[in-house]
Amino acid sequence: MTFNNYEQTLKFIENKTSFSFEESYALASFANKLYKNHEHEGRDIIIRLLDKEQAFNLQCKPFLNDLVELYGLYPYVDNLSLTGSAALRYEIHKSPFLENVYLHEEQLTISTALQNNKSVVLSAPTSFGKSLLIEEIIASKKYQNIVIIQPTLALLDETRKKLSKYNDSYKIIVSTSQLPSQNLGNLFLFTGERVVEYNMFTKIDFFIIDEFYKLSLKREDDRAITLNSALHKLLKFTNKFYMLGPMIKEIPNEFKQRFELLWIPSDFRTVAVDEISMEISEKIKSREKEEIKRKELFELLNKIEEPTLIYCSSPKKATELAIQFVKYIENKNNFSSEEKNSSTIEWLRENINNQWFLIDGLKKYIAIHHGAIPRHLGSTIVDLFNQGSIKYLFCTSTLIEGVNTSAKNVILFDKKKGTKDIDFFDYKNIAGRSGRMNNYYIGNVYRFEARPTQLELDVDIPIFSQDDAPLEILINLDENELKESSKSRLAQFDQFDDEFKEILKRNSSLPLEGQINILNEIESNLNNYHELLNWTYPNYYNLKTVTKLCWDNLLKKGDNKAGIMSSDQLAVLTQKYSKYKSVKGIIEELEKEEYWVNKFEDKTERINHLSYYALNITRHWFDYKLPKWISVINDIQHYAFSKKGLAYGNYSYYASQLENGFLPPNLAALLEYDIPHSAIQKIQKELKIKDISTEDLINSFKRAGKRLEQIGLIKYEIDKINSIN
Repeated sequence: MTFNNYEQTLKFIENKTSFSFEESYALASFANKLYKNHEHEGRDIIIRLLDKEQAFNLQCKPFLNDLVELYGLYPYVDNLSLTGSAALRYEIHKSPFLENVYLHEEQLTISTALQNNKSVVLSAPTSFGKSLLIEEIIASKKYQNIVIIQPTLALLDETRKKLSKYNDSYKIIVSTSQLPSQNLGNLFLFTGERVVEYNMFTKIDFFIIDEFYKLSLKREDDRAITLNSALHKLLKFTNKFYMLGPMIKEIPNEFKQRFELLWIPSDFRTVAVDEISMEISEKIKSREKEEIKRKELFELLNKIEEPTLIYCSSPKKATELAIQFVKYIENKNNFSSEEKNSSTIEWLRENINNQWFLIDGLKKYIAIHHGAIPRHLGSTIVDLFNQGSIKYLFCTSTLIEGVNTSAKNVILFDKKKGTKDIDFFDYKNIAGRSGRMNNYYIGNVYRFEARPTQLELDVDIPIFSQDDAPLEILINLDENELKESSKSRLAQFDQFDDEFKEILKRNSSLPLEGQINILNEIESNLNNYHELLNWTYPNYYNLKTVTKLCWDNLLKKGDNKAGIMSSDQLAVLTQKYSKYKSVKGIIEELEKEEYWVNKFEDKTERINHLSYYALNITRHWFDYKLPKWISVINDIQHYAFSKKGLAYGNYSYYASQLENGFLPPNLAALLEYDIPHSAIQKIQKELKIKDISTEDLINSFKRAGKRLEQIGLIKYEIDKINSIN
């Protein structure tokens, strides 16, 4: 028996429940034959055979183990059967810094380069194990001060937990209010924006940029400007770095040559992926198609046993689909457990609303994960999913872009990411979340939409190329770093004095043209604006003025407004949040308003809508966007009024209060450690904590024991505090 065709071999493996000696030998021989010219296909066959290792003929298992080694898959090698040179090669792949961790062939190449002071830029599939090399760098203690940039706070929280075992050697800094240690090394776990904001760097020896493709403007990602500014800032400290991301075809030659870096575009995979089309081919109306898709999705989920991610285009879509699936499961009278996820459910009842759908969802192993839910809750949901306490997770790109999950299956339900169609790059990123090294050898991708046209991404780095770089990037470059064409483009700012130029540089994550328009607007009607903008804590009219100036000048086309329709509406809701200081308070007030009662006569439907609405606005506007807007207006009014000798306002306290959920800075920093806002509020009321560092606060909580329960913390909140390493 012989095999000569890759596709036919895959079908043969899939359909067999056991392999004879002849079949096993023939499969091993074919995989061996593929190694020379078709390594990717050969490795894929080996991974699929490992998935069915128990079915492989016992006499042929040594051949399979030899092939696992041949293909460099050392984490999968059965070391007990190794002798001589094979055993030596296996030990060479053992990480010298991580206990009982064996690197695959290409991981070892990169690890060696990094330990030999090389900067590395790596493009590789999700299953490569790129992040493991981050931990190896930390464990080696080669560098004293390290910055790790990751795109989402959820991913940074996961990294913080993973690296907390190195607390004896490094202080982990997650908030821009934390001081670096003078005695230990420092690990700065930041988004690009926080790198730009942080003003206490004294020395950086090494930095890491995860998902480095986000530097590119080609992806039309709003964060590209800030990430380029962060890269520019870090390169002033060191030229030693590790950048990692998926599926990048090329990076600029100028970048390679300048830093003499090692560029590795790899297709090394440790997981096989099966793609199953669930497309609806008939030409039907979009609403009808959506109904059919949803029906088929729910039927599919009802059959699947393993943990499954369902990718949706937006937080709203993920939430709505999850609500409908909970109803579907209820109608099927499927199993529901009051005990399952009970502490999380108790927190939801107390802090969101006791009628929110997620309470019933968690009883049925159903949850959501997207940018609208509180960070600590998102972290809990990922943990529950990985533990098997959640089986169906409706999510968006927030989860797909980084947080590591143990998902056997990924379902691509939508073809969009926000309002834009997903491209091949997005598709492969989503598909790459199926399967997991050492958990699932084979992942399944079910797609309800057509596979996007294949493409490969060339990453431009605008701080070097500059040709199409926006002014928001160029304005922060030093004179000697600018090309002549860039200097010409920046000449328009020569009309402004140095003080205003500094304001533009400091706030370059927001449109420069919009900031200039705001200055012109204030100066053209100085007396009117002086009355409305000269404040330290705002009333409604103060807020309304600020939000209108920003709404009219700082919103870009296509910006996510998180359900807010006007600047006036934003001002009203901000006042409510300032009053209640909680999502629950906003939900309870809105739920009684005539507008919402008329729009959603069914109370359960109304609460589900308003819970999502309030959560989304809080995360998008109050925690992030509005404090940035308030800060830029603060800078501009200060400049405009002081120039004319007028009294000026100071919004710093209010902006900080809003961003921190009305907590003092030392307590607000606890949010970065996965502690719920609700727990911190209770602690603040009872313990009267002032002027204590975040680290000392955490230590005092750990010593508090039963005192935490006595001051009203519930099990979920206590568990979160106790889980801090």
